[in-house]
Amino acid sequence: MVIAKITSGLGNQLFQYALGRHLAIQNQTRLWFDLRYYHQTYETDTPRQFKLDRFSIDYDLLDYSPWLYVSKATRLLPGRSLRPLFDTRKERHFHLDPSVPNTKGAFITLDGFWQSEGYFAANTPAIRQELTFRRQPGPMYAQYQQQIEQTPVPVSVHIRRGDYVSHPEFSQSFGALNDAYYEAALARMSAHFPDATLFVFSDDPEWVRQHMRFERPHVLVENTGPDADVDDLQLMSLCHHHIIANSSFSWWGAWLNPRPNKRVIAPKQWFRNKPWNTADLIPADWVRL
Repeated sequence: MVIAKITSGLGNQLFQYALGRHLAIQNQTRLWFDLRYYHQTYETDTPRQFKLDRFSIDYDLLDYSPWLYVSKATRLLPGRSLRPLFDTRKERHFHLDPSVPNTKGAFITLDGFWQSEGYFAANTPAIRQELTFRRQPGPMYAQYQQQIEQTPVPVSVHIRRGDYVSHPEFSQSFGALNDAYYEAALARMSAHFPDATLFVFSDDPEWVRQHMRFERPHVLVENTGPDADVDDLQLMSLCHHHIIANSSFSWWGAWLNPRPNKRVIAPKQWFRNKPWNTADLIPADWVRL
């Protein structure tokens, strides 16, 4: 069995799932989710909800199963591993660890964020098949979906603010992107697609309305309801091209677009003050500015 510890927001959940599914396929076993992170709230983190159940993912829950005690028993082992039976993989650094996608064992536990396509690229078709949306969209979704589908060249633009501005730690480690990035990205995208229409997504649409100016035709997307973020993600994936923020959320909005000729622009500087190596974060065919 493969046990993936699922934590944080939707973008991080998707990375954690993707490596877990890859290893479950490789080891011909079941994928289990450990959701204990969501049993409480944390003063140092933004409140989050588990939302992978909005997709057609096949998984079991560790939280209340007998296997939970087997997982806890690994604490008695050095590094919680006794290969080839138990193998606990804890993320050691931000860039790709090439040994992780080749992990084999009867009980594999994954503890990390695993933010690289390299962790699951070998099983991309199966992961894309599972990452189809299975839910009832919010009240505004159909309207925006129709607009995107009727637009010749829809381009998603993600402006992440929220805890990137208000959270003491996240505002320092990530920080909201400045105007220079969006100006350069929009100029690059417009040069390739002069007929583009922008679909702008943000967790702070009022700030965008007051502070951002777009020379191109644009639609400010404002979904409502408890799954407004999932609505945003699905609508992003329907766009043909993407300008993403330094956010795993819009990373997945772009990745879920299956078009082989899509153009994705991502920020070169992902973190504001972290010395982490992000070379493996952005797929090779995406543009970094």
